[in-house]
Amino acid sequence: MRHQNREFIIVGQLDTGSYRLWDVAPAPTDPAKRATVLEEITVDAMDAFGSVHTEYATTAREAVDQLLAHLRARYGDDFALAADSNLDAYNEDAPPADPTEPYGKATTTAATRDSLYEITASVVPGTPHFNVDGLPVRSMGATWTRDRVRAGISNSGLDWPTGNVLVKAASHAREGDGVTSIGTSGLDLAIAVTVLAAAGQVPAECLEGAALVAELGLDGRLRTPYGLPSTVRRLAEDGTTTVIVPDSEVTDLRHTGARVIGASSLNEVLALLAGHWHHQNCAPCDQGSTTPHRPSTARASRDEPLADNPA
Repeated sequence: MRHQNREFIIVGQLDTGSYRLWDVAPAPTDPAKRATVLEEITVDAMDAFGSVHTEYATTAREAVDQLLAHLRARYGDDFALAADSNLDAYNEDAPPADPTEPYGKATTTAATRDSLYEITASVVPGTPHFNVDGLPVRSMGATWTRDRVRAGISNSGLDWPTGNVLVKAASHAREGDGVTSIGTSGLDLAIAVTVLAAAGQVPAECLEGAALVAELGLDGRLRTPYGLPSTVRRLAEDGTTTVIVPDSEVTDLRHTGARVIGASSLNEVLALLAGHWHHQNCAPCDQGSTTPHRPSTARASRDEPLADNPA
């Protein structure tokens, strides 16, 4: 059965006399999603000294053959597919990927002492990469963040998504606000959770209604970033009503103006989010339930016992 003609995205590298194919997949049919995917794949391809092309065809193999024909017209009839190309992607018998949603995407809120951040993660089929863009220090800071997040997810018994993982940290600060790298490790938890949501391991809608601020240990435990009280106050002043932090800090954050929920690990945070305990109007939460909907180890600032009334 012949497939319908559609657009394919081809990623590879031009070499002397040959083209090294890395991956080929159907492009999203939605214009906005197509633009996002092309932008992200192009950035990663350029970082690896590769290139991105698009061709309309009925199969992945036909799309690559068309690209090779164009390259032969430009560089000569001897131009061919390199021997170390990804031939699995070139297999004409492989069915095209689902055109309705070829990638996942999720967004949540985080902050440092100096700025609020919108953390967005996307997972795109293709060559495995993990990039984090938008951190105040784009050198070793980004490298350490990637290492902590990837190790924290894997060592929590969770699956690291296969494919191209891109995280964008968009600061709400204005130019000249003096945003520094202080407390940047506090973005780890938000980055890890959005990656997992984009990969479909937790529903993306669970991320709504809470900001996530914690450093992620290599073992998946939550650690306290520098300047946490100032960070939570900044979130509260901006209108954030609920913040998830390391459980050891809940008591000290009672007067920051936000509802503070504590957790000890990445897995516990995922349980809180999946159970919607962070949502203010959730009946089991308001009733103080200790069922799996609310992990028994979780603490919140409103859990502190009230003083006994005088007789």
